[in-house]
Amino acid sequence: MKGYHIHKEPVLDQKAMVQGYEIVFSRANSPEPDRTRAAKPLDREVIDAVSEEGGFEKLTGNKQIFVSVAGQALEWDTMKLLPGRSVVQVSEKEAADKDVFLRSCGLKKQHAYQIGVTYTLPCHGLLPLHEAADFVRMDTLSAPPEEIASCVALFRQRPSKLIASNVRDWGLFKSGKKLGFDLFQGPFYLEPGGEVSESISSSQTLLIQLSNDLRANREVRLVEQAFKNSPKLTYGLLKLINSAFFGAGQKVTSIRHAITLLGYENLQKWVILLLFTVDRRDDQLNPLVEKAVVRGRVMELLAKEAGEKAMADSAFITGMLSFISLLFDLSNDEVTQKMNLAQEIQDALLEKEGLLGTLLKAAEKMDRREYETMEEDLQILNLSVEDVLAAETDAIIESHTALGSAGL
Repeated sequence: MKGYHIHKEPVLDQKAMVQGYEIVFSRANSPEPDRTRAAKPLDREVIDAVSEEGGFEKLTGNKQIFVSVAGQALEWDTMKLLPGRSVVQVSEKEAADKDVFLRSCGLKKQHAYQIGVTYTLPCHGLLPLHEAADFVRMDTLSAPPEEIASCVALFRQRPSKLIASNVRDWGLFKSGKKLGFDLFQGPFYLEPGGEVSESISSSQTLLIQLSNDLRANREVRLVEQAFKNSPKLTYGLLKLINSAFFGAGQKVTSIRHAITLLGYENLQKWVILLLFTVDRRDDQLNPLVEKAVVRGRVMELLAKEAGEKAMADSAFITGMLSFISLLFDLSNDEVTQKMNLAQEIQDALLEKEGLLGTLLKAAEKMDRREYETMEEDLQILNLSVEDVLAAETDAIIESHTALGSAGL
């Protein structure tokens, strides 16, 4: 996106399903190194840049949008370009300003925007904007549990929804639910410990076999026949392939056509993506589906940027498969055995070794916004944090369009 990088973080409900997305912006190509990592509040310049890329709908579809706004930008001329379902977030420091309070309430009353505000722990007095806010955000790591519980109890007497931020693991998520938080943000959903499928379905077993057949360069007729034996897989694959992600340039009408047009390597990407979506009813709400596509695409783009174009397809597949154990009751070792993966992909998934392992480590740190700790790994590939941020932005824009057009 021209002039800016984007980081997109899901806002999850008590079932760990997507309620909305927080969009965080930072300046691209800043002369000050740390500026590329600092969040920039929304203003007219940022909104114009998003509009040039197709608007906020291209980033979040019909989901709720959470954006941080500086107090001086809370004017109708600026905010009118945001979708009506937006949650306009201001800092607690600015919430103490009378003018910010009046502007926020004006936007909420007249233009159907909702207001979010932070609340600094431990407990202290409420500001007027805390009383009027639709959403109040608390950092779960900023105070002992008993102090957090007291603050939650204070807000439970009000209609605002409570967002727990910086939720690092499933233990914090579960304790947050017990305390009464409504929504959750943080990397907990990327960690083991959540709900997983007890077993692999027959459709997913077929997809694993198809992935192995594609990797082994089996005859086209054998690959095609496997799909013909499962209309559900054929329908799902054609929906994905006809999405915008690959930009095939023409409508794919059959599996044989897809094989001819895309080739085995690209077809294998979609077979792996189907592992995440087939036989699951929560595709549109599961944060891991889009996250897997974004990670795969980021690793693919970085491989190309590092001059390793021959490894780009393997980088995409590695990024996708790094989430498999979170979806199914499988270890990474079991994944590599079942899928007969190339040695370099196995090394990346199991040991974080090799080019793909280095890219995977960088992508995992990207998801947690741990930019400083990835610099040493990136130097090996002659890449920079700026390259990662640019790849993430491109992947976010592309993946949401692709998944949205595929009905996911």
